[in-house]
Amino acid sequence: MKRPTTPVIAAGVLALTLAGCGVGSTLAGVNDAAPAQVTTTAPIDAQSAQKIAERVMARADEAAAAPVAEARALREQALTGSALAVATAASKLQTGPSPTAPSLPLTRSESPKVLAISRGTTFPRLILVQTTTSEGAARLNLLTSPDATTPFRLSTSVTMAPGTQVAALDSVASGSPMVTDGTKLGVAPADLVTQYAASLDYPKPANAADVEPGDPFATSVRANAAAQAKAFGKLAKLTQKHTAQPRQTVSIALRGGGALVFSLLERTDTITLAAGGKSLTPSAEFQRLVRKKALSRSAELKSYETVVFTVPASGKAGVVGADEVLFSAKGT
Repeated sequence: MKRPTTPVIAAGVLALTLAGCGVGSTLAGVNDAAPAQVTTTAPIDAQSAQKIAERVMARADEAAAAPVAEARALREQALTGSALAVATAASKLQTGPSPTAPSLPLTRSESPKVLAISRGTTFPRLILVQTTTSEGAARLNLLTSPDATTPFRLSTSVTMAPGTQVAALDSVASGSPMVTDGTKLGVAPADLVTQYAASLDYPKPANAADVEPGDPFATSVRANAAAQAKAFGKLAKLTQKHTAQPRQTVSIALRGGGALVFSLLERTDTITLAAGGKSLTPSAEFQRLVRKKALSRSAELKSYETVVFTVPASGKAGVVGADEVLFSAKGT
């Protein structure tokens, strides 16, 4: 799990790994009477899923390493959902002819490992893939295909926190059901993400009753906000608002109950200088977005926060991993 950045004073922005697309499966045979939908097995076999995963991650490297002039088109072909939004945000912060770390994906030390395939022949379909970097960090990658004519692309990629793990999923052959309502979980995914987002707000966070306290990402977000506010003193006021993006929430059932929930939050940092406050010097990343070296009145920064939870059949949810990236800044 990567440590969040402070909004203006600190430099350095965290970015998710870019990724790519592979060839999706197609439905074979068209008859006057369509065959009944299969709901008990995965729509593709393990070997096909592995080939797709390898192709997706190879395209990831291609999109990430491409020259700036070519990168946008490759990203749009390779990515979708929050992965595309995050990669586009990271590209705005890069300097020079090619992306620099941490915008580039870390070199993988082994082949992608398919953890799960969605169950049934309906769409959308997904493949859950784990990759390991040469530094030993594990990442969870969600590949999705919305229909029979669209190949799999990477929709989410998140760094796992050290020491965390994903509970057992159903076999690749049987497929893992997608969770749509959350009635059999300790907390519905939509409610979970909303709770967690509100618990990160500053200066008045709400209580996330259904989330295990003390995860490293939340701890860092809160600590950095408090440190930033303390640095401003009476010269400026900081507020942070975290908002869930429900259309980006995807949930996969775990074996024996529970779910793995991928989510996207949008964080807004608002900094307002007091009447007698001096000017602020923005971070290098902020300056690249707004092209200003000093602020005299206010600043607003927006960041994407990608968070993955494990939700038990009963009890509190836990955070498996999280990443963030700044995507917008304005100031006067």
